[in-house]
Amino acid sequence: MRHFINVIALFLLWNAPADADQLLSPPTQPPGSDTIDSIQSLLTEHWARNSQNALASQKIYEDSKSRPAIVRVAYAVNRLQQNKTNEAKLVAEKITEVFPRNLDGWMLKAWLNALEDNFDTALVSIRSLNKQLTTAPNLPVEIKSSVYFRMGSLIGYLEGPVAHRVNQNLLLTTTQSITNNAPRKHLKEFNAGRTQVFEKYIELKDSQTQKKNVELAKVAQRDQKTEKILNLENESLSDSEKKLSEEIERVRQDINTRISTLENQGSEIEQERIAASFEIQKRQNRLQYLYEQLAILNLGPVGRIWVYDPRFEIRNIEFQISQRQSDWNGYSFRLRNINGEIARLQFTAQQQTNSLTRELKKLNGSRRRNLGRLARIAAGPQIADGKKNAMRIRITSLITYDEISEELYRQQILDQLPRN
Repeated sequence: MRHFINVIALFLLWNAPADADQLLSPPTQPPGSDTIDSIQSLLTEHWARNSQNALASQKIYEDSKSRPAIVRVAYAVNRLQQNKTNEAKLVAEKITEVFPRNLDGWMLKAWLNALEDNFDTALVSIRSLNKQLTTAPNLPVEIKSSVYFRMGSLIGYLEGPVAHRVNQNLLLTTTQSITNNAPRKHLKEFNAGRTQVFEKYIELKDSQTQKKNVELAKVAQRDQKTEKILNLENESLSDSEKKLSEEIERVRQDINTRISTLENQGSEIEQERIAASFEIQKRQNRLQYLYEQLAILNLGPVGRIWVYDPRFEIRNIEFQISQRQSDWNGYSFRLRNINGEIARLQFTAQQQTNSLTRELKKLNGSRRRNLGRLARIAAGPQIADGKKNAMRIRITSLITYDEISEELYRQQILDQLPRN
């Protein structure tokens, strides 16, 4: 029976909330009016989370003439409420410098550094917190319990979810410094905090493993359907690529055939034009000779009768040259038309093949992208990076295991103010 009661008691202890006492160092003297006004402004008037209140509360704190520890803690809590985590950390660091015996400063510094992955700094702050805890006179038991439990939670977090990123020697010596000096009751609370984090970590790992398996099964099923669709699509794309390639080849062959026919025609006409040029040249040579003969005859004695008159032949040859020149011009005109038609056909063919080639590249690109997706599917189902990151962040985030309640902190600080 006693064993059963002890088990129940231990169960209740392990499941006790770590934030039962957020405020660890209440003011020892009644706060003055300036302190009250500052706290009221920070935790009431400018508490709601928005940019105006964030700026207003910052100005109030910076303009305050007196900054006792409770005001600094209130401002750190205000910064947390306004999502100014780094500013809250800086305030906590200042508290530990100005008020080294204030437990809130050390706890906030340790917690915020652990939150921001500054694990060595967090461990050193835990050591300082433990030192202040063991030397603090007349510290209420419930506050000691809260501190030991939260230190246990922080140590458990550094031992488990983020252990691979923590200085293990520093972690070990810090843990030993706590366990060697903690009273038996509080040692149980410290270990309860560690155990709670460890159990939740294991639970989350198991849960995430199950979720991963379920998600992988869904992905595998979806990939199977996608694979069929992609294979069918690739078959269609391959057929289209084949038809396009054949069409490009048909266009080229057709144009080449037509151009070849025109080039043959042009070659025949060119031969005829060359022959015409030759005839023209031959007659021009004869005509030049006749001109020379006519000039000689014209230089003879006046009244001399010509035995041979070249003028008749000159007129005949000039007529023949005119005819052959006309033939040559006709051949040239026909050749220009043929060359123009060849150029037009080449341009048209280029346009058609370019258009078909662009379409072929699009099809080829789609097919290659599909092949890439098929290769990824063949490698096995994979969970999307976004989901994997969300799982990783949740299981390695401090607030998953130990979260400071700004609202509770705020209320416990306000409770220190005198009631009207």
